[in-house]
Amino acid sequence: MARLSAAGALIALACTPLQAADFALTRWSEDHRDLADRARQATPLDAVKHISLGADPERYLSLGGQLRLKAVDFDAPLFGLGGAEADGYWFQRLNLHSDWHLGPRFRVFAEIGDAQVHGKQTPATVADSNRSDLHLAFADLSSPAAGGKLSLRVGRQELAFDAMQRFVALREGPNVRRAYDGARLTWSGGALDVAAFVTEPVEIRDDRAFDDRNRDGTRFSGLRVRHGVGMPGQLDGYWYRYERDEARFGGVLADERRNVFGLQSTGRHGSFDWDVEAVYQTGRFGTADIRAWAFGSVLGLRFDTWAWQPRLALQVDVASGDREVGDDRLETFNSLFPRGAYFSQSGLTDFSNLVNTGLFLSARPVPQATLGIGGGRMARQAREDAAYAQPLLPMPGSINADRVIGDYLRLNASYRCNRHLTLTTEILHYVPSSGLRAAGARTADYAELVIRFLF
Repeated sequence: MARLSAAGALIALACTPLQAADFALTRWSEDHRDLADRARQATPLDAVKHISLGADPERYLSLGGQLRLKAVDFDAPLFGLGGAEADGYWFQRLNLHSDWHLGPRFRVFAEIGDAQVHGKQTPATVADSNRSDLHLAFADLSSPAAGGKLSLRVGRQELAFDAMQRFVALREGPNVRRAYDGARLTWSGGALDVAAFVTEPVEIRDDRAFDDRNRDGTRFSGLRVRHGVGMPGQLDGYWYRYERDEARFGGVLADERRNVFGLQSTGRHGSFDWDVEAVYQTGRFGTADIRAWAFGSVLGLRFDTWAWQPRLALQVDVASGDREVGDDRLETFNSLFPRGAYFSQSGLTDFSNLVNTGLFLSARPVPQATLGIGGGRMARQAREDAAYAQPLLPMPGSINADRVIGDYLRLNASYRCNRHLTLTTEILHYVPSSGLRAAGARTADYAELVIRFLF
């Protein structure tokens, strides 16, 4: 009863008029200097967003956090292949952070997180549960340089370079977000951003509290350049270096070394918006050469003058698969650190050996609500390679004469009470192909409800 009363009080507090700035998906990117003016504080919680540390306006402490509850009903994980049974469970995630601005050039950010899964029958993954641990802990040092701003970030941090986050993502959809230990150097000036980083992904170890560490044998570094910052259209070019010891592809265990070259264009012109990305991967997997590629695109058409402001979006995604098992070339695309909810929240499909085409319609019946409906078809790009579920898990029996994986219908809805409280839901109906059904697959229905409270 006490917990319900506390939750009710938080919801009542959240459902008050908007005034101050919104919260961001990356909490470390928020700027709450406007809340130094008490007249802009919409709720008592806003008082902790800007706590003065002296007369200097650049010296202040900002506190915040997130409570997220997520209920899931999934009647056929992995389409029921490999003995997977129907499952229903719920997640809870609590994050608390402190952001210390110690002048115009120095800042320290730390975040503790606790993520739990309850009632799950299938084995929990590293994205499901992580008892209390240090999720983020980094220091920023910045200085004017060459007509712009040069910043060095050292410590445990998140990497998120673009809104779509196809291949380097926060992993917000699942319960445990992704972090990296390392250093990142950025320079920003005018319409140009340049970022270079050297990191090791954090390994989630759920044996006890505060036991996470950087993952042995996996390294991720790169360079990314963006032109068009603040403009209607942006162009990004990047090179990543991905290294993983004892990787597994097609039953073969070997060291994986990939160079990833990519171009991404995003923007909006009039009623048309786009996000298009092309990637090519080279390197070595054991003694085999890596030659893999992928293409992702979302093209949108907005009707802002119509009632409900509908948007029609065409999505086309293609990723290479291995055309001949056992030869001296690996062509399966590695999606690196994917979003986890790019295609759907279910995790039924990964961005490897894939051809996806979909059409989606979204609308806003009221300013606080968004509704979406759409669907499409998924198939394997290479017949000789498997279909993959997340994270890069080959589906049993998916190498067959039928390239089609299946057809899906997806419904989404969200309601934003205000900047503190958001409710979202997703429903997915996925009909596997005849080839997968012959291997034992069955129709998969997935549903989730998420309550998210931010302060």
